[in-house]
Amino acid sequence: SSMRGLPPGSGSNPPASSCTTPNTTITHTGGTSNANQILFLDPAKNPQAMCNDGSPGAYVLRPGSGAAASRWVISLQGGSKCVDQASCSARAASDPQVVSSVPYRSLSPAAFPLDGIQSSGANVNPDFYDATQVRVIYCSSDYWSGAKAGTGTFDASDVTTWNFQGHAILAAVLADLKANHGLSNASEIVFTGESAGGIGVFVNVNTVATLVPSATRFVAASDAGFGNGANNFSASGSPPNYTAPPLPAGTQRGTTIALWNGTGDSVCANTATTTAAQLACYNSSQLLGAGGTITLPMLVSEAQKDTIQLNTNGVPEADLDSGNFSPAETGYISYFAALMRSNLSSTNMNLSIFSPDALLHTESNDNMLFNASCSFPGGTSTLQQVVGSWYRSPCTVQRDIAN
Repeated sequence: SSMRGLPPGSGSNPPASSCTTPNTTITHTGGTSNANQILFLDPAKNPQAMCNDGSPGAYVLRPGSGAAASRWVISLQGGSKCVDQASCSARAASDPQVVSSVPYRSLSPAAFPLDGIQSSGANVNPDFYDATQVRVIYCSSDYWSGAKAGTGTFDASDVTTWNFQGHAILAAVLADLKANHGLSNASEIVFTGESAGGIGVFVNVNTVATLVPSATRFVAASDAGFGNGANNFSASGSPPNYTAPPLPAGTQRGTTIALWNGTGDSVCANTATTTAAQLACYNSSQLLGAGGTITLPMLVSEAQKDTIQLNTNGVPEADLDSGNFSPAETGYISYFAALMRSNLSSTNMNLSIFSPDALLHTESNDNMLFNASCSFPGGTSTLQQVVGSWYRSPCTVQRDIAN
């Protein structure tokens, strides 16, 4: 067992009554480790599945070996978003590879990092090192949620020419994997992603569950995609929380999903008739809540002091990097972490949780963090160990939430 005799964090709750996913064992039969391939979608077959600049969607594939070849890890790459002309122009200028697949044409597939839960190292990733690994490249800037075609020739300074096609890219990759790379014969699939890809898991998991072969054992994991809904930081706010007055709900986010023609979770979106209701289909606390629309067994890993969310909410990046905080920042971070614990604890009982008391963002795609020991009320464990025990028995819910 990958647990190596350590306690699985805060212990296990009884199986949730609505969970029917069977347990599995993970076996390895050796065989040659395969090389990465970078594959580009055929625009003739997938006219909508394009990056912001109109180049075709792309993905990295590393075929599995031996008995593990029919076990698939399909991961959505992260990388923030853009929400208006200014942020989109800046994104295209600073990071061409997040709006286009063209830079990947000249990249050696071996140079593409598949780390953490996608690592080929048995010491780093003992459960999935020999599984078939897919990394869907993020070039749509839309949390994998858009469905908007640009008009005319791409111009970074004219956002009406941008494509936001996250949903179509993911659907086309799955279709290409079925047609050409054996996904139809998968025995097991874990659908995962980190950061913007972790949000992409929430907004696509119910759809992907219908697109994978019906006989396939399907589970999903999201890393650093659980939104906290905290008020912004204000150094002059009221102690001990130092929060800013709440913003009017949803104004900027409403224009964002209009820019993308974005939709969140499909089950939620099918009945959402107002902008506010559509926005709620992106709200992880609501989607995963007791009455939410995501009910299949999932694992959510989310640091209680998520540095990207804290920075987005107004804590300066330099202070997050140094760990030197003012009293107001310390008070705000304490408030943020307490709210994160509360929101995670309020989710439905099919959800396993790994939530360390840590200042970091993603863990599942980093070899060291994936194997870093974290303290929980029931003992210490690593994300690698918890992913392994959860994957084998997803209906035995583990809620590792640091105090």
